Amino acid sequence: MRGEILSYDETTGSGLISGDDLARYAYDRADLGGDVAPAPGLRVDFVPDGGQARQIILLQVQERGLPAAAFQPGEPPLDMWAYFVRCLRGKYFDGYGRARRLEYWSFVLFSTLTLLGAFLPFLFAAAVLGAVNEDLFPLSLVLLVLPVLWTFFMIIPSVCVAVRRLHDIGLTGWLYLVTFIPYVGGFFMLVVACIPSQPYPNPYGPPQSRS
Repeated sequence: MRGEILSYDETTGSGLISGDDLARYAYDRADLGGDVAPAPGLRVDFVPDGGQARQIILLQVQERGLPAAAFQPGEPPLDMWAYFVRCLRGKYFDGYGRARRLEYWSFVLFSTLTLLGAFLPFLFAAAVLGAVNEDLFPLSLVLLVLPVLWTFFMIIPSVCVAVRRLHDIGLTGWLYLVTFIPYVGGFFMLVVACIPSQPYPNPYGPPQSRS
């Protein structure tokens, strides 16, 4: 019998398979051969035993024509700050893979807050020190260097996380070029940022785990 994995719970080590006979079969991780963890959408061959699937074998050829990487286990969920840090460290130059809505909005939130924080010394110097003594105004220009450098530093990860967000909803990353169109680009990216993740593997990888 052949079918498709519907779900898998890492806590219990069990899940469901939808057989090609339209029946559902429960399975345990111990019945799955190979080292690849089960992921929704993965095609399998198994021996039905009542309502249980036994001797499960992962198929090398996927009917959807997706690469094998699309069926690898999804990344575990992170909190908002961890997503932001990962965008700056582990995925600074990485436009591959997928980014769920929480990851994208985490980056937008903390990049905005950190940029505002970088601007505060400059705004304070310009508004207070510059107004009291014009000789101190050059100090405010020096303080402007930090937010400018931070802005340039954030360009690459902001592009990468946007591309991964496009991948997450099944679109090509080249559509990021739409953001350069005045007015239209900003609205387009806002819509992209609000669309739910595709719940199944796509050409860019598996969906990120929500558990």
